[in-house]
Amino acid sequence: MKKIIKIPLIIIPSIILAVLIFFSLFINTIIQKSIETFGPKMTQTPITLEKAKISLFSGKGELHGLVVGNPEGFSTPSAFFLNKIKISIRPMSVFSDKIVIQEILVDNPEITYETSLAGSNIGIIKKNVEAFSSPSQTETEEAPAPTETEAGKTVQIDNLQLLNGKIQLSATLLQGKTVDIPLKDLQFTNIGKDTGGRDFSKVIKELFIAISNAVIEAVTGSGKLLGSGADTIGNKVKEAGGTAKEGASKALSEMKKLFEKK
Repeated sequence: MKKIIKIPLIIIPSIILAVLIFFSLFINTIIQKSIETFGPKMTQTPITLEKAKISLFSGKGELHGLVVGNPEGFSTPSAFFLNKIKISIRPMSVFSDKIVIQEILVDNPEITYETSLAGSNIGIIKKNVEAFSSPSQTETEEAPAPTETEAGKTVQIDNLQLLNGKIQLSATLLQGKTVDIPLKDLQFTNIGKDTGGRDFSKVIKELFIAISNAVIEAVTGSGKLLGSGADTIGNKVKEAGGTAKEGASKALSEMKKLFEKK
């Protein structure tokens, strides 16, 4: 009898270890494919990730080269470029109903705010995310929306920071040329901590709206910078093939109007 009891006790840890090793080998591929597949459904733009490197054993790792592309009709290469994202996850939480992310640190994010007569790239992506995340009116009328607990896996984010960010302002008339302004540091804490976790899509929606609002605030608040930087804008227009003196005045006027649009 003793031998029959001892055999399972030896096998069970081995099975658990084998499962952990299996997931650790494929976790980075799963993360990359999830981002590149699920992300574009929300933003309606291309999204690529160069690589993910996260250890399931320690829960620590990094995402490299995350690029959120622009909607059609914009000339700049991307809306968001996050070169490196440091992540710390509570390892065993990935096997539970609530994934606990202890920290996300994004250093030197580069955001391009491009305007056209149709609006801004950030504003259009924001609307796409809102439309994807919000339940349709038909679904709301036919049945009550499930609670976040009933919806499946939830997420808790203890600390998320965007530091040393840069916004590149551009407009169609500049033909892809940009003017840089700083983005204030952003921090979000205890997301889903007091509610047993939050739905992934709702968290992404709320974070994107908050970040977009910070970008828009920085852009609309840059009127003084643009007003005192006509020479810089004039140089950009000249590079794009315009006359510096006339182009600077036109660019300044148009950019002030366009950057007020969401």
